[in-house]
Amino acid sequence: MMCDYEYNEQQYVQTTCSQSSMCSECSRGMMILTGIISGLVFAAVVVLLFINSLLTAVFPAILASLIAGLVTLGVVLSAAVFPCEDTAGKKCIRCHLGGLFFGILGTIASAFLAISTDLAVGSVIAAVTVGLTAFFFAFMLVSLLFLVKCAVKR
Repeated sequence: MMCDYEYNEQQYVQTTCSQSSMCSECSRGMMILTGIISGLVFAAVVVLLFINSLLTAVFPAILASLIAGLVTLGVVLSAAVFPCEDTAGKKCIRCHLGGLFFGILGTIASAFLAISTDLAVGSVIAAVTVGLTAFFFAFMLVSLLFLVKCAVKR
């Protein structure tokens, strides 16, 4: 449960404590819906390109998504735990943290899985792992865009 605090001369006084009060303007539900739809569309396109041998360099792309996921994880964690006052950016990070971690950790795990398998074009396992990596990467990008939109809006 997340609570809003208000600065009062010498101490922080709790004003409201409802889970949805902080995230009402951030549209967390819209982020999840948009992330799932865009992830499915992006994964379908990538898998179709991969199956038809039109996506020739899939290993560097998966490696780049792994690096992007690790960098994003580091940036989000450092921004979330950086000791400073409660700013609009921190409120947005707290609001979108679930979706961000779903996308980031899914991208990292599926990229490790894809790198550890043989990425032959005719393999069903390769197509599934490439599709999972593409889905989670698109979801991570959408959640980052919603986070930036929330921080700029506030």
